Amino acid sequence: MIQRHPWREGTPMEEGRTAAGPATAGPPTAGPPTTGPPTTGEPADAPAAVAPLTRAQKTLAAFGGLLFAGLAGLGGYGSFASVRDVAEPWFGDQAWIVPAGVDLGILALVSVALLLEWLAMPMPALRWMAFAFTGATVWLNVSAAHGDATGMVMHAAMPVLFITFIEAVRHAVRRRAGIAAGTVREGVPVARWLLAPVSTFRLWRRMVLWQITSYPRALTAEQRRRRALALLTEHYGRKWKSKAPADVVWMLSDGVMLDEALARVTEITAPKQDPPEQAPEPAPPRRGAPRRKAARPQAPRGVATDNEARALAIIHAEPGITGAELGRRLGISSRQGQRLLSRLTRPAPASASRTPASRASASRASGNGASASRTS
Repeated sequence: MIQRHPWREGTPMEEGRTAAGPATAGPPTAGPPTTGPPTTGEPADAPAAVAPLTRAQKTLAAFGGLLFAGLAGLGGYGSFASVRDVAEPWFGDQAWIVPAGVDLGILALVSVALLLEWLAMPMPALRWMAFAFTGATVWLNVSAAHGDATGMVMHAAMPVLFITFIEAVRHAVRRRAGIAAGTVREGVPVARWLLAPVSTFRLWRRMVLWQITSYPRALTAEQRRRRALALLTEHYGRKWKSKAPADVVWMLSDGVMLDEALARVTEITAPKQDPPEQAPEPAPPRRGAPRRKAARPQAPRGVATDNEARALAIIHAEPGITGAELGRRLGISSRQGQRLLSRLTRPAPASASRTPASRASASRASGNGASASRTS
């Protein structure tokens, strides 16, 4: 007999039904294949509303933009002179084209990359191309120092600051655009990685594979999956994977379609109730056997006796009562009251009124009379 545990209480779908409707407990029906990754049974993560910037945040962003513009201007001016001097042996009077083209190319690539990130259409090639041009600028600036370590650091400082600021802006834009589109996946806390690295990696893997962007929803799905595993282990034992249905094993192993999986597991592991015992059917009558007529229903003897006792009391108190009045007092029809009145007031026959002793003495007297007549 299977022992019930607290986790069995409640409906099988208590951890959540999807917005598409209640999951069925029966086997999956055949139908057209659905597009997209399998769901975990949790509602789809709706895009979160991005909170608008406050006045203080806008002021701080404007101040940072001014500083960035100043950094870009100073860095471009210093880089322009250094790179022009380095390129002058090969370009002569046209050496200014090299620093101007490189700096303008970096600004153009960075601007387009930020715009695409804002529109949730990132293009990594633009970022890496901007990094390549920035690296080339840093190399040309370092070459102008002619091997002096201090000069190399000073020439490389401003380009590095420039690209660092651009990456910070790109991260902020990409994060806000991803939150608005519902595609930003929340990270797993470091403490969980340290305490349970194996299970945390599996949880993170399912979040990546099935596009679960919410960490709390991923935790809820994992708890429901482990509950189903506990039920199957209790029902089948440690080798439940070889005994449970194949589709249920797949759902629980990959962590998908958990609503249907939990419904199936609850149905499989529920204790079976014995069917109610049915009364044996009567044997069919034999051929040629006389059929018994069904007895007519009669009034209970106790009821009739009570009515007669009450009727006798009423007749004794009121000798001239009618049958209709007697029936009304007894709660029966007038006709039945008249019959009861006639039966109770009818004089008893002479033979019925004699006692056994009188009947015996009468028979002896008649016998003596007959013998006297024969003697005479």
